[in-house]
Amino acid sequence: MSTKLCIMTAYADETLALLNVLGQDVGGSVDWNSRLYFEWTDGDKKWVVMQSGMGKVRAASMCQMIIDTYQVDTFFEFGFAGGLIDTLNIGDVVVITGVSEHDVPNRPEIQREQDTWRAHLFHASASSISRFSAALSANPGVTLTKASVICGDMDIYDREVRDRIAEESGAVAVNWESSAIVDVCAINNVKYVGIRIISDLCVAEDSGPIPKARVERLHKSTKAYVNALADFNKGREILSDAV
Repeated sequence: MSTKLCIMTAYADETLALLNVLGQDVGGSVDWNSRLYFEWTDGDKKWVVMQSGMGKVRAASMCQMIIDTYQVDTFFEFGFAGGLIDTLNIGDVVVITGVSEHDVPNRPEIQREQDTWRAHLFHASASSISRFSAALSANPGVTLTKASVICGDMDIYDREVRDRIAEESGAVAVNWESSAIVDVCAINNVKYVGIRIISDLCVAEDSGPIPKARVERLHKSTKAYVNALADFNKGREILSDAV
């Protein structure tokens, strides 16, 4: 029986990085922020790459669709992120061990409930996170950090703002989607393994498109991620995990 590997991305740079590593030449068919679907078979593996579009609402709705369609027991998140601390470098991999939001609910009981179910999810996912981290760190070219990330519907390209957010939240990286994906997984009792590759350092000089000089670093980490995903699921008769 074939192995199914489903990977969800948010936007074009992430999608193209994966398709390039997986040897899929899609030309100009990857839109920046649309919902897209790619599927092909490689030996005994069936690959499915889906692009949700950026932001919490789009990510959450596609996450739920993947859970419903493929009946997954573990959801693997892949994407890029901005680094909030100077000890991170472009191409470093962050294994997500917690999530928070830049704009938190204004009622404390909502925040407490949210924190409780997120903590429960990460506890239930701890073994999977540890196993995937081990598979990923087996690649000597990977620099890996296990830490929390913070999410918000905004880009950060100001060093002072970046440093303040890092200090207040304890997060090492920022992206738009992870907290929504975690919440959907928690509601559905689906384990979660989130990986983000650092694409910029949230400073003014990093704004704009990803420079070509950095693409190779992102490519190496993306390739390590794909290999780790295959290794993590080696030996399973049927794989219906989503990334």
